[in-house]
Amino acid sequence: MNNDEIGILNGFFQLPHLQKKKVVDAINDYLDSTDRDPIRAEYDLKFEELRNSDPDFDCKCCGRR
Repeated sequence: MNNDEIGILNGFFQLPHLQKKKVVDAINDYLDSTDRDPIRAEYDLKFEELRNSDPDFDCKCCGRR
């Protein structure tokens, strides 16, 4: 694994079990889809809204605010 993949996996390990399951389900939905662009756009928007609305947000994967 490269450093990005290790960082993402480390962030995943920091989540409680039920949140891990939700992430795995979302990834599986994405991988199983034949039209991934709308899924990607939805989560890009959600992430941007989260970063803009919560000044205390810390990314579990990279630790950045």
